[in-house]
Amino acid sequence: MIAVDERPVYALKTMPAVPASYEEAIDRARALRPRLRERVPETERLRRLPAENVGDLLENGLYGVMTPRRFGGSELGSETMIDVAIELASACPSTGWVHMLWTAHMWLLALFPPETQEELWSNPNTLASSIVNSVGDVVPVDGGYRWTGRGFFSSGVDHCNWLTAAVPIKREGVEGSPERRWLLIPREEIEIIDDWYTVGLKGTGSKTIVANDVFIPERRTVSNKDIEEGAAPGSQFHTHPMYSAISSANFTAAMAAPAIGVARGFLCAYEERLRSKSSAIDDGLTINMARYANAVAQVDAVHAVTLQNAHRFALVPATDVSPQDRAKCRRDQAFTAQTARKTINTLYEECGGSGLFDSSDFQRLWRDVNAAAAHHGLTWDWIAVAWTKSLLGLPTPPGFTFTRA
Repeated sequence: MIAVDERPVYALKTMPAVPASYEEAIDRARALRPRLRERVPETERLRRLPAENVGDLLENGLYGVMTPRRFGGSELGSETMIDVAIELASACPSTGWVHMLWTAHMWLLALFPPETQEELWSNPNTLASSIVNSVGDVVPVDGGYRWTGRGFFSSGVDHCNWLTAAVPIKREGVEGSPERRWLLIPREEIEIIDDWYTVGLKGTGSKTIVANDVFIPERRTVSNKDIEEGAAPGSQFHTHPMYSAISSANFTAAMAAPAIGVARGFLCAYEERLRSKSSAIDDGLTINMARYANAVAQVDAVHAVTLQNAHRFALVPATDVSPQDRAKCRRDQAFTAQTARKTINTLYEECGGSGLFDSSDFQRLWRDVNAAAAHHGLTWDWIAVAWTKSLLGLPTPPGFTFTRA
């Protein structure tokens, strides 16, 4: 556990350096790669990001590409967020994963009521983690809600000063499915359970959190339905069109980007392996060259699909996006992550015994790409079935297109 006053979110007193363009953001991300790669062993040992990595991200302003200009962000948008996450994950998958989530949450925070946003960004380096899987009832009370329960897989929570929690709320006397609502809770009001012992993405610190009779005032909540309809309070407060657009092209637009980034890191290492053997080409190496070309093409293709969806929908009013297009975004995110995973699994089979050593980048990146694709929102079977049901006009699982509850 990190002492509160030692975390970069509190220790840094300077304003983030806001990148002025997509190109500048990518250049900054690429400049960070050598030092992030050097710190990978320490990141895995700590099971969370080193404070140095967090400081680098904050000082470079990279997490602010979805933050409103009013509060010091760049508003560069989803396509920049996606490609920055890919660059960072290619060097340190855990940093790429946590950065993706922190950056996406700036978009979410911008949808809360204006007075809450003023509170949030009174610290220009504010960071928020999240949970979307929880237990324990959230009870409506006068002026807000009370929650006693647990939330799971809160990536990067050790370094944050806020937690966002997507929870179901069942109101007395109201029929139908529970209302889904985002709650905003100060870090000091939750307990973090140090339980992140995993085979991959070891440094994300995606730990369990505990809330014990925490009170959340109404002003620190926002309806998920309002978000998906482009009608959240923040959408009336900020003029940039992304704050009135769908979450699948903004909030979760980069969900599969870390898997792409890890795959690119693996492909880079594999290219070096091919170069080292290219002076004596035999039948086995020829087969590996063909597999490598196929892998690069597949990763390039799903990267293009990810950017295409962001380009098409990230700035379109949510009311203009059909359920079918929302479903397509969800399908493509899962397909992208699973394609990256399967592609690298195929190449890893060709790494032989040398790829088994703890010192091998191949085994580490293989572990990480499989971990990055294991998120429930990226698992293929249920997403594929839900997309097909949507196509056929059949009921889909709650939350699939995030338009209900």
